[in-house]
This record gives sequence, structure tokens and C-alpha cells, in this order.
Amino acid sequence: MNAVVAAWAPDPVVLIAVGLAGWAYGTGLRRLRGRGRSRAEVAAFFCGLAAVVAALASPLDHLATTSLSAHMTQHLLLVLVAAPLLVMGRPLLPVLMALRPALRRAARRLERRPAVAAGGRILSRPTVAWLLHVSVLWAWHAPGPYQAALGSEAIHALEHASFLGTAMLFWWVALEAEPRRRLARGTDVLYVLLGWMQSGALGALFTFASSPIYPFYAAGAGAAAALADQQVAGLIMWIPAGVVYLGAASWMFVGWLRAAEADARRAEGATAGVAAAAGRPGW
Repeated sequence: MNAVVAAWAPDPVVLIAVGLAGWAYGTGLRRLRGRGRSRAEVAAFFCGLAAVVAALASPLDHLATTSLSAHMTQHLLLVLVAAPLLVMGRPLLPVLMALRPALRRAARRLERRPAVAAGGRILSRPTVAWLLHVSVLWAWHAPGPYQAALGSEAIHALEHASFLGTAMLFWWVALEAEPRRRLARGTDVLYVLLGWMQSGALGALFTFASSPIYPFYAAGAGAAAALADQQVAGLIMWIPAGVVYLGAASWMFVGWLRAAEADARRAEGATAGVAAAAGRPGW
């Protein structure tokens, strides 16, 4: 591990991008004077940025060049930690407010264009968001694209950007609050559980494969060591990833029960009010 730390060189592009995102969010909050953002949301956003740094600009990034299990940990940090935390920070308005007024107006005009608005509506459909995210995960873990990413910094950066981007879309649809939420209570639980199932299926593929899936790792560490590392990678997709998915689904299930209870209380109150009014003189 000491050798890994000694050889590690953080990617300056990642650090600059994270720094700009943090600056934009903080600047937007100051201009909003804190309106509409709780401390929990602000903390979630900056913890999400920290998770991006941990995945892409820490010794883990260097270790991922020789270890599939480290690479898988890196991917799960992006998909299951950074993405939902960034979404929970609701960054769109603060980042928009960080722009100069002219750029802000241009962004608003772009958002209102029919093609852009239609594209946004399509991408935010739960089925589309889910399929896009899952398709990106499975496509990049196919041997050809995965090996290409290991051999090219540009392709590797595209891989990580697509993981984070589609994961943020996935979690945005799942976590969007009322009144604009696109998933009914209860359906969001199923949405996340199906995400867990596909992750488990990919993990099973790694765990039970009889030989290394990626020749890159076998060439470096030997077939036996690469196969053992691949099995660990599969277990990481099963256990830690499963805990995150199940935790999110459980939280949504509790929210569903609370919403149903609140609806029942409102209905009881309305019924009681009608009954009381009916008993008054003149009815």
C-alpha cells in the first residue's frame, strides 16, 4: 500500500472540476442567502464531492489500475455514494445562480427550447432513466469497452463521467420530492430494488466466472490471482452495494407508510368535519 501511495498522482482535472463545482454551489448559496436549502442538503452535496475525490483522486484510483476489486469499489463510490449525495444537495438552482446574469438568461432560454425540453422530459421518465443507467453499467463492464478504458485515459474518463451522470439521473428520479416526483410512493421502492437486482446479477457474473473476464489483470498478476480478485469484486457488488440499495429502498418504504398515514388522518379529519357540520341546526 505504501508503494501505491508513493506512486499515486491525483488527476488535476478531477480536482479542478470538483473545486469548480464546490465554488459554484457555494457562490449560488450565498446569492440565494441560504433560501431553500437545509444544512443537510448542503452537507450532502459537499460529501458527494468528497466521494468523487475519494473515487477518482485518491490512492484508490492508482490501485484500480492493477486490481478489479479496487476498480469496482471506485465505480460503486461514484454510483452509490457520490451520485445520490449530489442529487440530495439539489445543486441545479445554486449552480445556476453562480452564473453571470447574461449566462443565466442564456441557460434559461436554452432550457425552454422545445428540443431541450422534450429531451429532458424523455430522460426523466423512470423507465428511461433506469434503462439508461443499467445499460451504461453493463456496457462498460463488457470485456471490450472495459479493456479499452484501461488502455486509454480519455476513454477511462468517459467511462467514469457516464457512470456518475447516469447514476445521478437514476437517483434524481428516485429521490425527487413532491410535488414534482415522477414515481408514486411504493413504485420508488420497486425502482430501487430492481436496481439492486441488476447490480447483484453483475456481481454474480464476476463471482462465479471460472476464469478471469479481463485479460488485462491476468497478464499482470497471473490467472489465479486475477480470478481471486475478480471474485472479491463480485462480492463487493453483492454485499456493500446491496446494503446501499436496500437501505435506500427501506427509507423510501418508511416514507410511503408515513405518507399513507398522513393521507388517512386528513381523510378522517375531513369526514369528521362533514359529520359535525351535518349535525348543526339548519342541515
